[in-house]
Amino acid sequence: MIKFKHFFYTAIVSVILYSCGTGSGNTIAAFDHKGQAVKDKDSIIKFLNNYYYDDTKDSIKPLVSGKTPLSQDSRVIKKSHTVNDIEYDLYHIVVKEGESPKGSPTAVDSVLTKYQVWYSTKTSEFKLAETGATAQWWSLAVTTGAGFAPSPIRGWAFGIPNFKAGINDPINGPINYKKFGKGILIMPSGLAYQNRSANSVPANAQLIFYIDLLDFAVNTDHDLDKVPTILEDINKDGIFINDRTDDDALPNYLDSDDDGDGKLTKDEDANGDGDPTNDFSDPNKPTVPDYLNRDIK
Repeated sequence: MIKFKHFFYTAIVSVILYSCGTGSGNTIAAFDHKGQAVKDKDSIIKFLNNYYYDDTKDSIKPLVSGKTPLSQDSRVIKKSHTVNDIEYDLYHIVVKEGESPKGSPTAVDSVLTKYQVWYSTKTSEFKLAETGATAQWWSLAVTTGAGFAPSPIRGWAFGIPNFKAGINDPINGPINYKKFGKGILIMPSGLAYQNRSANSVPANAQLIFYIDLLDFAVNTDHDLDKVPTILEDINKDGIFINDRTDDDALPNYLDSDDDGDGKLTKDEDANGDGDPTNDFSDPNKPTVPDYLNRDIK
């Protein structure tokens, strides 16, 4: 199985190592991620010009006469994302709109999916790397340690929220989804495994994911502190790993005591309504909730 679980952690460490260069005692060669991003953009544009979506077979195929290339298919949507000051283009196709009343997940929710992933290091060929035929839960946010659903690659966090989930009909079993969302993600290596290989996927490979989005957990709460992860982006920059109200190594959405005052966040609920975000007990800091205020326990 492709090892998604610790990709985010590895990516963070890799960025630090690459930034150190090859000075004394450092044997890790610098990798040109910006240069690779340019190559990926060019490769994906060529791919879009030379492939089309075959509705009858629900798959992407080499372009043939009379078919519309992906580059001219209105269903192919491009969205740009900046990571470590590098801009990446991620493409998605909504093949079938999910009908769950819950709608679409956020970039930090846990999702239940089936998938296939294909890879390429050149525009003329794509190979099947893995088929995730069994439904599995994934956390779109960075997670480490026991008890968490594994984290997928970064491109999933950007791409999966474009799809809608399905409806579970447990009459014939606990997992029996219908009317679920189906979609395709086309992503550069910079949003995937970068310059590392992963089982059968070589380094610097562009990926195509065929996604069935069965379900997702609304307001996923990774640290079970009664504050949904989506609300733990304190500085509102869309990046959750850099929000640390206290001085420990854990970002708030993985920290059960966000302000480090010795009292768990879930217990800093003065009005007892089960929501720590609406308790403000300090007249000197009227806009700071108690769970982020070390002066209040």
